[in-house]
Amino acid sequence: MEQSGLQRVAVLGGGVAGLSAAWKLAEAGVGVDLYEAAPVLGGMAGSMHRNGYIWDFGPHRFHSANPVIINTVKELLGDDLRGRQRKTRVYFMNRFFDYPLNASNLLTNLPKSVAALSLADFMLMKLRQKFKPAVDDSFESWVVNRFGRRLYDIYFGPYTAKVWGRDPKQLSASWAAQRVAVVDLWDLLLRVTKLRRGDNGFHHSEFKDDFWYPRYGIGQIADGLAERATAHGATLHTSARVTAVEHDGSAIRAVRYEMNGIEHIQECDAVVNTLPLPLLVKLLRPEPPAEVLAAANALDYRAMIFVFLEIDKPSVTQDHWVYFPDPQIVFNRISEMKNFSEDAVPSGKTSLTLEITCDVGDEIWNTPEDELLRRSIDELVACGLIERHQVLGHFFRRLRYAYPTYDIEFESKIGHMAYQLADYGNLVNAGRQALFRYVNTDHVMEMGFCAAEELLEGALGSRVERVGSEQVWFG
Repeated sequence: MEQSGLQRVAVLGGGVAGLSAAWKLAEAGVGVDLYEAAPVLGGMAGSMHRNGYIWDFGPHRFHSANPVIINTVKELLGDDLRGRQRKTRVYFMNRFFDYPLNASNLLTNLPKSVAALSLADFMLMKLRQKFKPAVDDSFESWVVNRFGRRLYDIYFGPYTAKVWGRDPKQLSASWAAQRVAVVDLWDLLLRVTKLRRGDNGFHHSEFKDDFWYPRYGIGQIADGLAERATAHGATLHTSARVTAVEHDGSAIRAVRYEMNGIEHIQECDAVVNTLPLPLLVKLLRPEPPAEVLAAANALDYRAMIFVFLEIDKPSVTQDHWVYFPDPQIVFNRISEMKNFSEDAVPSGKTSLTLEITCDVGDEIWNTPEDELLRRSIDELVACGLIERHQVLGHFFRRLRYAYPTYDIEFESKIGHMAYQLADYGNLVNAGRQALFRYVNTDHVMEMGFCAAEELLEGALGSRVERVGSEQVWFG
């Protein structure tokens, strides 16, 4: 593959997208400098090793409809890539429910009065829609139009508000189609009564049950990508915080970064950016117009606090992860690494990863960690999952940019920034944070490969944007 005159490319961010781009660019003979602010590579798809335990940033599954991506990961990991069968549940109203929601499980496991009222509410809604078609103008209306108000009020609404910290009326309806893994209650009822078996007309991928997982944590994928990149000559800078991205109005010319308290500058011919989109805009020098900066400041990301617990117990559940929509419970999801890989914990022990979503600077973010730990353990005990004395150790990690937040105006905000960035003929954005798109690890890897191809072929805008843009379940 020809280099199109490229001599040196800067890759901003050392997650899977950045590492994938760095590998393919270096493999083609281009000089690559990758900059990662954290002391280790992998980003949200990295793994941590501590006290004989392996930890991920929440549950990760690897699956892909692209055979090239699957084969690449198999080549990187060999026998360390293991097949798994997903098991997940939801805990609410003091009981567990299958996930994705199953009509027979849902309606038989709910208290009979709640199940009857939910079904009646749904049927009345369907009748009303015969006379007045439903309008999907927010996350709330999208779900209510498919499941009824009562089920929305007891499950979908509380969980969405808890995870995203926003009134679901203010979240985009397009987001619901990616976050709700079933069509509607009517489809579930038809299937449980065997009146529907084939295609339901819902153009949406299935919620995958089968997946791949690395023996030593999801970070093995990033490690393999990093090894390939460095083997071909890429320089991967860790603890290197980008402080400015310099341009001349038509192209990015240099990257400023700080390491060990010293600022450096590196000229470049092109940039692959995987940093959060608003952060890139705010790093531009000269600064963009005020309205573009305003859009960058208004585009929100949800933060995450992780509580990692070492547990003196062979097993807590058989689930890979469990959702907790109850707003009174501080965490919204737990995962058990042992169910992903037996090698992730010492013999006879297990571990739990608790995810607490919040906004940087809000009440939860500012709560002392000893208080968050106390609440977390109290609530696990109250749910009957552990006993207090079984917690052997713990630690915390925080991510400022965990999930893009899809408010109703997010597309116009992105539009302001995209218009500005289109001026630079040597910049490619790739990955979840840079594209403000909730995609999975396989999509992120493919985006990195596509970003490299766009630069090498001089065909910017031809590939990356198409990856993960279909109506697909992300989870």
